[in-house]
Amino acid sequence: MRENEPAPKAVRVPAPFARGERLLPYASLADNPLPVYVNRVRETFDLRMHAHDFIEICLVAEGAGFHYLETEQIAVARGDLFFIPIGLSHVFRPAAKGQPLVLYNCVVTADRLNMLLQAVQAEPELAAFYAARSAGKGWFQLRDRGEEAQRLFHRLHREFTERRPGCSAALSALTAELLVLLYRHGGEGEPRQPVPAASTEDVASMGELLAYIRGNCAEDLHAAAMAAKLGIGERQFQRSFKKAVGVTFLDYVQSARIDLGCRLLLETADKISAVAARSGYQDTKFFNRLFKKKTGVTPRQYRAAGKSSEER
Repeated sequence: MRENEPAPKAVRVPAPFARGERLLPYASLADNPLPVYVNRVRETFDLRMHAHDFIEICLVAEGAGFHYLETEQIAVARGDLFFIPIGLSHVFRPAAKGQPLVLYNCVVTADRLNMLLQAVQAEPELAAFYAARSAGKGWFQLRDRGEEAQRLFHRLHREFTERRPGCSAALSALTAELLVLLYRHGGEGEPRQPVPAASTEDVASMGELLAYIRGNCAEDLHAAAMAAKLGIGERQFQRSFKKAVGVTFLDYVQSARIDLGCRLLLETADKISAVAARSGYQDTKFFNRLFKKKTGVTPRQYRAAGKSSEER
């Protein structure tokens, strides 16, 4: 540190952490020279309640489950997006053992976030919004309607894992875009409070249905048949599904099929046409178009990126 240079401000983290909670410092992540840390993880029952000395943006990419924030419990499903500030104790859990709950996480320190907002010349209102929410209880939740965040996280994860030339600039630009998206859709008014929880019976029914859809997404699924499983009419099912999950039944099935396609591309050597068929699409051209719409890349590019990541 140079002479007369002010010491960096220490970030205060609320304490103590009771009920077996713990603090996860940014230094506990893998050695990361990049401006942000991005991962895609399958949640289990192993991780305890914890808080961080960094800011975390989480997106539910697959499945359903629960998000515990301090003393609150929130049912979550694909498309739920959270801003988690410094010091807030939380943990995600699957709905049940054997049921998937996959998250994207974008992690950034408070200093990096401030530097990023300054670099993109963020409006004072946007900077003030994040300054007020980066520490304490300023968490908020929103729905990823239109799957804007899904596409952004796909690109963030790809840039982070591939480490291509210019990835630091790309990660900064994509993170700034994500911050703007959060601000536009969750920036009005005070920090969000927990949404009213559905009844345990309703959550279990929808959670079981979502698990069924994801486990059988390559089959010929119809809304009428799903409605019958819940004992309601098709129109009521379509309304209830979109309200609970945030996307239409068709959108959810398509996303589940593309997620399956992603796994097959990385885990098998099948031709693209075979991956399309195993994902529920006999029309390979349609599969290619939908895949690029959902992920931002073609199936061939996605497979190549996965191989490149494994070789590093």
